Amino acid sequence: MVKFRWLAPLVLVMSAGAAASGCSGDDPITAAEHQITCRDICKRYSDCYDASYDVDACTDRCTDDVSGDDEKDGKLRTCNACMDQKSCLSTVFDCSVDCSPFLP
Repeated sequence: MVKFRWLAPLVLVMSAGAAASGCSGDDPITAAEHQITCRDICKRYSDCYDASYDVDACTDRCTDDVSGDDEKDGKLRTCNACMDQKSCLSTVFDCSVDCSPFLP
């Protein structure tokens, strides 16, 4: 047991560090995930409906709008999943409710 005396303090320090970083309120992985998902739906809109649509501006608006809003986060995920499964024509009818906060 003497060999592992250093293990308990190490685990305590690592746990405290993980807890502190988890409470920062700004999770960069979530922000990056939102940006990728927003870009996907904006690009899909551009590909399907308006080739001149500003995908970068749409991505920025969408990412800013979703950040910190659990309800919109859920709609974003649902919109993306819907658009991934549908043809361009089907998305107009099947995905409009979930995608309306993010797309024109």
